[in-house]
Amino acid sequence: MKILKIYQNFLLRNLIINTIVFGIIFVSVINESKSLNIGYLNLLTKICLGYFLCIICVTFFNLFIIKPFFFKKKFKVFIVLFVTYWVSFYFLMSWYFPIAGLEKFRIFPVISLVVNGIAFYFFHLVITKKITQSDKEIINFQSELSFLKLQLNPHFLLNAMNNLYGESLTDPDKLPERILNLSDMLRYQIEATKKDYVLIVDEINFLEKYIQYNTFRNERLEITQNYEGNFDKIEIPPLFFLPLVENAVKFSGETSNPFIILDLNLKGQNLSFSLKNNCLETDSKLSSTGIGIENLKRRLEVYSLKHELYFRKDKNTFSIKLNIWNLPTAVS
Repeated sequence: MKILKIYQNFLLRNLIINTIVFGIIFVSVINESKSLNIGYLNLLTKICLGYFLCIICVTFFNLFIIKPFFFKKKFKVFIVLFVTYWVSFYFLMSWYFPIAGLEKFRIFPVISLVVNGIAFYFFHLVITKKITQSDKEIINFQSELSFLKLQLNPHFLLNAMNNLYGESLTDPDKLPERILNLSDMLRYQIEATKKDYVLIVDEINFLEKYIQYNTFRNERLEITQNYEGNFDKIEIPPLFFLPLVENAVKFSGETSNPFIILDLNLKGQNLSFSLKNNCLETDSKLSSTGIGIENLKRRLEVYSLKHELYFRKDKNTFSIKLNIWNLPTAVS
């Protein structure tokens, strides 16, 4: 686990990788330097001169050719740019080597460096993808476990049974609907957390059922919901907004007139989500650990979603605003 944390650290990862590559180059040319009567310090200086320009070229290749064209499967453009890059790199090195005093060294070690740099980059992508996938699975598992704990909590079940029992006496016709509501929530939660992404329309349906259940539990709770946009093809991580809505229900429930205002707007692949609820200004009996917001921050990080997140507490009102750009679309 410590090794993975070191690798995930950008500065440490690149320091280690560049040190290894630099060492490989040094070993590969040390025999050649002896025949040229070049001292170790002078050799290190010359390698640094060649290495610096190569790092710039490799970085340029990765950022402006591999990432925008190869990874987006624009292979025809990538091949043209790939050939252009290597030809340009060859002539650039041929021009740069004499200026840097490296003309006596063969160009192959430097080309090897570039190949190694690209190979290291692809190797890094594979490892990072595995780490990210593991993080997603852990977070989904934690989300699933958290929700199941909520459902299986004896106090929660006792309240649910009492509510259902009272409903069976006063309005038995609605009892099947209440039971079905609970069943649907559990079924969706179990199935959704097996996936990396779910359709936003499914997530909205789940939120509506969750809100419906809580308004049944607390008749004083007033919830305003507004959903705008075409949600059929856009995806989002499962149970993404649940921790925030849970917190809103929990803390507004302490007040005499609890209310929640939820707005979700989708334009293309860009989503805007806002949530506002009332709460006690002081003397709350509940501990505010911020788990809901921390959970959301972590998931935004793991899923690499471009976003803006704002939240604030103003006396007896708490509000949160989240903007997300470029959400993925479902593969048909």
